[in-house]
This record gives sequence, C-alpha cells and structure tokens, in this order.
Amino acid sequence: MRALVRLLGVLVLAVFTSGCITALTSIKLRPDGSGTIEQSLSMNAAAASQFAAMAQGFGAPDAKKNGPPELFSEKDMMEAATKYGEGVVFVSSKPIKTADRVGRIATYRFADITKLRIDQKPQTGEIPGASSSKGKEDVLFRFAKQPSGTSQLTVVFPDEKLEEARKEATTGKDGAKKAPDAGQLEMMKKLFDGLKVAIDVEVLGSIVKTNSPYVEGSRVTLLEMDFSQLLANEPLLSQIGEPGSIEEAKRMLKNVKGFKVNLDREVTIEFK
Repeated sequence: MRALVRLLGVLVLAVFTSGCITALTSIKLRPDGSGTIEQSLSMNAAAASQFAAMAQGFGAPDAKKNGPPELFSEKDMMEAATKYGEGVVFVSSKPIKTADRVGRIATYRFADITKLRIDQKPQTGEIPGASSSKGKEDVLFRFAKQPSGTSQLTVVFPDEKLEEARKEATTGKDGAKKAPDAGQLEMMKKLFDGLKVAIDVEVLGSIVKTNSPYVEGSRVTLLEMDFSQLLANEPLLSQIGEPGSIEEAKRMLKNVKGFKVNLDREVTIEFK
C-alpha cells in the first residue's frame, strides 16, 4: 500500500494521513512577462480538524494552551514565495472557511515568468506527511516577444523516469508483479477522496494560438486532476502502478473523466 501511495505521489499528488488537499494554482500573465500567482489550498473541514488535533499532539508541551496549529497559515504562505522562484513576492492572503472546506488563498507577484517554477504537487508548508519533489516535478517557463508584436509563453513540463517508483509499486520482494487487494483499494479510496490539483495560465490579452486542447477564452489549463473520478474506476486504479514514466502515466489518465493532461512536453501560448 505504501508503495502505491508513493507512486501516486510522483504522479502529481500530495498525500496526507487523514483527508486530502485541493490545490489550485492560477497564473495571470501580462504581455511583458510579469504577472501574479493565485494559490488556493484547502482541505475537507472534518479531516482538517482531525489533522490539526493530530499535529497538536506532536507539538510542544504548551501546544494545548495555544490551541491546534492553523493549517495553511499566512506565515506559511509568505514563506512559500521563495519556492516559486527568484523575485516572487507575497502580496496578500485570505482564509477559506466554509461548512465543507478550510484553507487559504494567497496572491504573489513576479516580474519575470522565466524565473518562475511551479511544482506540480501542491505547496504544503510544514504539514507532516506531505511529499517533496525537490524540483523534479517543477514546471518551467520560457518567454519571448515575437517580430509581429505578440508574446509567446512556452511551458516546459518535466520528463522524469519513474523506474524506481514503478518497480517498488508493482513488484514484490521476489520481483513478481502485484496488484492491490480489495482492502487496499478501499483504503486508497478514502485516502485520496477529495484530492484535486489544477494549474492554469490566464493571459491578460487574447490568445492568438496554442497547442493546448484545454482553452477557455484567455485561460489555458495546463493540468487538472480530480482523483475522486479516478477512484470510481477500480480497474484503472489497480493498474496505476504500471507506468514507467510520467508521460506514460499521463496517457493512462488522459481519457479519464476529471483529468486534463497535456501530453506534449512543451505547451506554447502566443497572445497579444
């Protein structure tokens, strides 16, 4: 089970021992290459309450007096600015608090998108249990003004081999392939229920052309994964340990409801 969770973590996931995160990253880009990032992180309210209580239990002796720690605090969001790249500045944040979800939305600004890097896994601050990609899952950007006067953004996805994770997830000690049993599948369903990750770019202008199939007005979806849809598909869930690379995994998930994945290593967006 841990091996399967680890593999799914490589496939653009952030895993928690209780409850799952929704991470929505929206980049707004100006024709000069500057812009803003809006990062929304939230969790199921009931799971967040349980998680905060658990974190409090591992805290300092006076943690009980101070109450449970705040998940996705403004301090965490401020410190996360450096993870987005050189010159990224925290602007503001506001809490998310509804009957169903709790979290925070933060806004950052940047002067040069070519210095930006966006981790395909959610930024999770110091929350225990969150996996770290250490830059291996970062999306990078190139930007250039065209002779015609338009601007062109090139989004570059990582091309990381998953051989070690694949082998660990799909084979036992004797090297034989194994699939999760019914109990493990049910555990995975609970663990990943509500997990959603999305990254998009909205240009402040009009799109001239793009090779992405996921365009709505001036917004291009780079990645969208709603795992509640995948968890309803037990045959596919049982096979998810098979891919040998990120690109192979994307092909497996491309036609699953709730998933938007670009199979091209680079996505270009020309706009004016």
